[in-house]
Amino acid sequence: MKNTKLKKDIMKIAEAESATEFTIVCGTLFVKFNSSIDEKLANNLKTTLQTFFDKRKKNDCYVKMSELGNEFAYDFTPIVDFRMEGII
Repeated sequence: MKNTKLKKDIMKIAEAESATEFTIVCGTLFVKFNSSIDEKLANNLKTTLQTFFDKRKKNDCYVKMSELGNEFAYDFTPIVDFRMEGII
């Protein structure tokens, strides 16, 4: 992720949503929660991140969440509409 301001904003959101450990590697946010309701916190973080991206630019990015043991990964996938590119 090249945009450092965007990276910092994402990290601030993770911290505000009760993440205890978080890092971004190759454009993927990895997060850990120290709570018995970590799955609920993870889903809340996904919703908050999606709302953040939607406010920046509607239909620009989809946030995909995966669970990796006690860690959660959030991928930010660009939404591509090929109809807009002249491909029919």
